[in-house]
Amino acid sequence: MTSRDRWVALLRESVDRFNAYRADHPEEPVELFEADLSFTDLARANFERADLRRCRLEGCDLTGARFDDARMDHANLRSARLSGARLERASLAGAILYGADLRDARLDEACLRRVDLCDADLRGATLRGADLTETDLRWATYDVSALADVDLTPARIRM
Repeated sequence: MTSRDRWVALLRESVDRFNAYRADHPEEPVELFEADLSFTDLARANFERADLRRCRLEGCDLTGARFDDARMDHANLRSARLSGARLERASLAGAILYGADLRDARLDEACLRRVDLCDADLRGATLRGADLTETDLRWATYDVSALADVDLTPARIRM
């Protein structure tokens, strides 16, 4: 059984056990590269500093989950529920967040280069210092005031 398989089994057993194990073993790296966790209830999971590159999280409930400093490049989070999630300094380059619920999420200083945020709900989300280069925000719902300090010049926005 690979390290990824052990982490997946622990998550499928219970988010509470996953979080408790992480608390007891804070230095152990969470390796979920290319894991398929689609349509799983992972609300409040602690994925801080985890390797979630190319991970399939489509349709997951990730409400209140913590992804600070996580590597999530090219992850599939299509239609995922991330309301209240923390993704500060997370790297999501090339990720798919089409139709994701990111209400009240914290994406400060996140790398969102080339991210598909079409039809995503970003109301109440914070994006201070986030990199939105080539990010697709067409048909996304967001508070204009939340984007006041964000350079949207290189982003694709529906006017």
